[in-house]
Amino acid sequence: MDKNHEHNYPLLKKIASVILPFFIRISIHFIYFTCKKRYIFSSEKIPSPAVLVAWHGQIIMLGYLYKKICLDIAKMHVIVSEHLDGDVAIRVFKNYVDLGYIRGSSRRGAVKALKSAINKLEVGENVGITPDGPKGPLHSVSDGAITLALKCNVPIIAIGWKASKYWQVKSWDETRIPKPFSTITYTINEPIYINEHQNKDEAKSLIKDAIMSCMS
Repeated sequence: MDKNHEHNYPLLKKIASVILPFFIRISIHFIYFTCKKRYIFSSEKIPSPAVLVAWHGQIIMLGYLYKKICLDIAKMHVIVSEHLDGDVAIRVFKNYVDLGYIRGSSRRGAVKALKSAINKLEVGENVGITPDGPKGPLHSVSDGAITLALKCNVPIIAIGWKASKYWQVKSWDETRIPKPFSTITYTINEPIYINEHQNKDEAKSLIKDAIMSCMS
């Protein structure tokens, strides 16, 4: 990479983090408001505090689910990576969905993010995690959600959506985008309680199956 390119990269990154969210926000708002919506909730009352988990490839439409249920649950704080995709994600829903953001991921700022998430759960608020983020592998479950659930003695709740018609992006997380005028079905699964004696691999399999069921 030449020196001029290196010098311009931070500027290009900053421009992209401002322009991209605007076009993404306009596009997904249009899609969402043209679609029919269905909701499948495992119970009328969603427990709080809790760790909510969803795949990275589903992020684009999940803010609307929180807006739907925000009056029924405690404040939600989402763990977002410190990379460009994290900046874009925050700007997409800024001033529309009242989410809190915890910056960090398994690849950068993990300890800081974990401590912040624990603090939020201990005061009765919720934390959202994409267990296969920020870079995969696809539909894998990292240790983060299980660590938080055990540390704070809270349940893990799988959430997600599926669309009757959608586009699929050729990206590592296989992001899906609903097509306008399709039907979006949002699902909130029943709480999963992890105990310290449970086999971690079995717990991860249970969490993965619960998230997958939200999009199938």
